[in-house]
Amino acid sequence: MANLFGLSPQNISQYTRDGILRKEDTPVGKRYNVVKSTRAVIQYLLDKADGREGKDSQKSKKLEILNAEARIAQAKALLAEEEAQQLSGWPI
Repeated sequence: MANLFGLSPQNISQYTRDGILRKEDTPVGKRYNVVKSTRAVIQYLLDKADGREGKDSQKSKKLEILNAEARIAQAKALLAEEEAQQLSGWPI
């Protein structure tokens, strides 16, 4: 697959982890279906070019991480505010 698409084996592994490519059970073990894989990569690249990456894309994962980090920072700020209020005895 890597040779077919001109990618590294690591790229193919990443596409598999991201769900873009899927291996199928065959009599000789798990293998990529060349036709399905080619269509999947073409569709992924078309979507990426149009700015419509799938929900499992790196972009959405990064956005999820940023949102989680923002929620953590918000929770820490609330906690710090409550602790400061308890120490001072005054509402902040």
